[in-house]
Amino acid sequence: MNTTAIETIKDTYDIDTLQEIVEHGCVSGVAHDHIYYADTIKFFDDYEDEMIEYITDTLGDDAVTDIWTNNPNNITGYKNDVTWSFIELVAMDIVDEYEDETNE
Repeated sequence: MNTTAIETIKDTYDIDTLQEIVEHGCVSGVAHDHIYYADTIKFFDDYEDEMIEYITDTLGDDAVTDIWTNNPNNITGYKNDVTWSFIELVAMDIVDEYEDETNE
């Protein structure tokens, strides 16, 4: 696998879609390639380590534990929520970066 999870998100969603993700979250369905469990679980399985590290670096050590706690005995829900959290955080970073560049 040559592409990182962040690169995959950048390649999958344009800036307008990323803005929609920031405003409404993945739960709204705007993250069109990551709506269904089959999609989010595959993404999790492909990029688990990178996503866990990114979420932890961004939100702190307890963030992933909280996601697990919110999905007791539900590995599918956990994988889905990690994937959506990661996509939302990446979207925020990309949108912030884009806005900084366009405001200069």
